[in-house]
Amino acid sequence: MRNIIALCALFITFSSFGQLNVDSLGRMNFLFGPHNTMINDVWGYTDELGNEYALVGCEKGTSVVDVSDPTNPSEVFWETGMNSTWRDLKTWGDYAYVTTEALNGLLIIDLSPLPASTVLPVAYYTGPNATDSAWQSAHNLYIDEQGYAYIYGSNRGNGGVIILDVNTDPMNPIELGVFDDWYVHDGFTRGDTMYLGHISDGFMSMVDVTDPAIPVLLGTAASPSTFTHNVWPSSDSQFAFTTDEVSGGYIGAYDISDPANIFEVDRIQSSPGAGVIPHNAHVLGNYIVTSYYSDGVVIHDATYPYNLVEVANYDTYPDQTTGYDGCWGAYPFLPSQNILATDRSEGLFILGPSYSPAAYLEGIVTDAVTFAPIDLANVQITGSNQPELTNNTGFYATGIATAGTYDVVYDKVGYFPQTFSVSLTNGVITIQDVELVPIPPYTFDITVVEAGTGTPIPGAQILCKVPQQSHSGLTNGIGQESLTLFYEGMYDFVVAKWGYYAYCDNMQIDNTTGAITVELNLGYQDDFVFDLGWSLAGSAVTGLWERGDPFGTSSGSAPSDDVSYDCGVEAYVTGNMASLAGDDDDVDQGTAVLFSPVMDLSTYTNPYINYSRWFYCHYGPQTPDDSLRVRISNGISSVQIDAVGPLHPDSVGWVDISLPITDYISLTSTMQVMITTSDISPAVNITEAAFDKFYIVEEANIGLDEAALSFVVYPNPTEGKVYVSGILGEQDFVLVANDGTVVQRGVVSSSNNEINIQNLPNGSYFLQLGETTHKVFKVN
Repeated sequence: MRNIIALCALFITFSSFGQLNVDSLGRMNFLFGPHNTMINDVWGYTDELGNEYALVGCEKGTSVVDVSDPTNPSEVFWETGMNSTWRDLKTWGDYAYVTTEALNGLLIIDLSPLPASTVLPVAYYTGPNATDSAWQSAHNLYIDEQGYAYIYGSNRGNGGVIILDVNTDPMNPIELGVFDDWYVHDGFTRGDTMYLGHISDGFMSMVDVTDPAIPVLLGTAASPSTFTHNVWPSSDSQFAFTTDEVSGGYIGAYDISDPANIFEVDRIQSSPGAGVIPHNAHVLGNYIVTSYYSDGVVIHDATYPYNLVEVANYDTYPDQTTGYDGCWGAYPFLPSQNILATDRSEGLFILGPSYSPAAYLEGIVTDAVTFAPIDLANVQITGSNQPELTNNTGFYATGIATAGTYDVVYDKVGYFPQTFSVSLTNGVITIQDVELVPIPPYTFDITVVEAGTGTPIPGAQILCKVPQQSHSGLTNGIGQESLTLFYEGMYDFVVAKWGYYAYCDNMQIDNTTGAITVELNLGYQDDFVFDLGWSLAGSAVTGLWERGDPFGTSSGSAPSDDVSYDCGVEAYVTGNMASLAGDDDDVDQGTAVLFSPVMDLSTYTNPYINYSRWFYCHYGPQTPDDSLRVRISNGISSVQIDAVGPLHPDSVGWVDISLPITDYISLTSTMQVMITTSDISPAVNITEAAFDKFYIVEEANIGLDEAALSFVVYPNPTEGKVYVSGILGEQDFVLVANDGTVVQRGVVSSSNNEINIQNLPNGSYFLQLGETTHKVFKVN
C-alpha cells in the first residue's frame, strides 16, 4: 500500500538540546500525522536535478522525504510495511533497498521518477526461487561501488552475509555468494574487502571478496566492549572504526594495514560516566559521524586515528538515559553536507555541521628522578570531559574542539600532580612533555589481635583507601602487616576476618601515624568489603551471585548501591553486568545459590541472624515459583527462615531482617546460611536479588553492647551533621571536647542515626558509644 502525503514539518527549537558546531535546520516529527510511528535508520538520495531526500525507516513502513529546503521537509512517498523496530536503507543509483527484521523481504524502491512524479515502483525480493535459499528478513545491508549488495543478519543460515548483484537488474537481484561463518550485524565493503561487525561474538572481521562466490577471512579483532555493532574504514583503508552498542560503549580505532595483525590505537566515549550507547559510525573524510541514542549526533576528528577528539555534536533527544532512546541514524553524505539524523521518538532532523579540526596536544610523561617513562598517567584538559592515559612509553595524545589557553592536569598515583597552562590551536599539534615528581612513601604498620586476650590474628584482611589509591594487605602469622602509603589524609580503614566482627573506620593517616593495633571481637559479620569465603552455586544461565559494587539497572530491578549504613560499598548481587540499559544479567532459567562459610554457634545462647535483602520479580507467575529464600543449616538438617516472592509487600528495595535462630533450629558448631534465588518462569521474566550487612549477635547484646560491633561515623570531617552506621538497637552516645568536657548526649539507632553538631565550634571531638570511640572533626 502506498500513500502520497505532504506532512508539515515541525520546526521547533528545544532549549534542552545541546549543540557544538552544529545547527538545526529543520525537523519532521513522525509521531504526529497520518503514520503515528516511531522511526529508526536513515539514508540519503539526490536526484538528477540536485534535490536531496531523506529515506527514513519507520516502524510502520518506509518514508521518502524531500529535504531540499531543510526548513520545510515534506514527505513525497510512503510504503507501508510489516511493523518492525528495525528498518535499514541503502541506495544504488536511482534505487533504494530496505531491509527489516519483519518477514517483509527486501523492499526495492525505484526513485528515478523523482522529482517529476512521486509514483514510485516497488518490488520485494526474498532470495532465489529455491526453498532452501529463500529468506524473508534481514537486519541491515550495505551496497558497494560495484553495485554489490551485502545483506546482514538474515533469517537464513547463521545470519551472515548474502552477496547480491543489484547492478545488472536493480529490481531483480542476483545472488553471488555467501559468507556465513558468524552472525553479522552490520558491515561495509570497499574494493575487494568486507569489514564486518559480529555483535554477538564481540569482534570485527575483514574478508576478501575479490571473488564474491569464495569469500576469504583475512583477520579479526575484538572491540572494546566485545559487542561490535558496526565497523567503517578510514578513507585510505588503513584504519577502521567500530561501535559497541552497550551502555558506556566506545568508538574503537584500529590499525588494519595488516589484516592478520589488527590492533587498537585509540578509543573514546561520549559523555563518559553517563552510560550512553553508541549506534552507527560513518566516516566522512577525516571525521567520524556517529549516532548516539541519548546524545544525538557526535562528530569526532580522526585526522590522527590514535587521537580521536570530539569537535561537534547535536543532541536530538531531550532526556539523558542509558537505554535505546534517542538518535538511531546519522547520514552525512549529502552534497549539501547537511546531516540527516533520525531520533526514534523526536523525528527526522536536518542538521548543518561545521567541520573543523581539533586543537591537538601530545607529549611524553616521565619520572623526574629516574627519567623513566610513566604509563597510565592521567592527562586532563580543563573543560574537557575526556581523560587521556599515557601508554607504556609515556606518550599521550589528546585535544579539544576549540582553540585557546587551557590548564592541563597531569596526575599519577604516587606522584605529585602538576598543572600546566598550554595554548592550543585548531589543526596544530602542540607538544607538552612533563616530568612528574614521586611522592615520598611512608610506612603504616598494623597489628590485629583478638579483643580481651591480645592473641594475634593471622590472615586478617586489611583495606586502606583514599580517593587516589587503595591499599590492601593480609596479616602474617603474628597478626602484623605493613603497608607502604603515599598520600596523607582521611582513609577508609577496614579490617575483617571470618569469625570476628569487622573493624571499620574513617581515620586520619599520615607519616606520623606510624603504627596502630586493631582489636577484633569474636563473632560473625560480613559487609562484603572482602571475600571472606562465601561460595556460589546454581543452575541459572545468567545472574549467578557476584560480590561487588552494584551497578544497578535503569528499570530499578537491581540496586545501584549497597546498604548505605554498613561498611564499604559492596554487596552480593545476582549478576552485576555494567549495562544500565536493561536487565541483561538477571537470574534466568534456574537458581542462584549463595553459601556462607561455616559458623560455630554452639557457645551462643539465643543468637539473632541479621541481614539486608533485596528482591525484585516482574512478569512472574501469580503463584510464585520465582523467589528469594533463606535457609539455615546446623550440619544435620536445614530449615527455611525467610522467603519473598513477586507478590510480597517487601519485594522491592532493601529490607532489614532480624530473626532468632533457635526459633527454627538447634545450635551446633557447623552452622551455615544459604540464600537461593530462583527464576523458573520463561526468560522474559525479570528476577534480581541482593544480599548485604550480614551479622550474628546475641539477644542480650541487641541495643546494649556496641563494643561487639564497630560502628562507622560519616561524613568526617563534617560541616554540621554526622551519621552513625553499624548500630544494633538503640545506643546512648556521649560527645566530648578535647578538654574532657561533655558537650552533648543523646540516643542513636539504626532508624534514627543522625547527630546534629551544627551549633558546636569548629574543632575535634570524641564520640563514644559503649567502649568504642571515634574522633569527629567539625569544620566550616
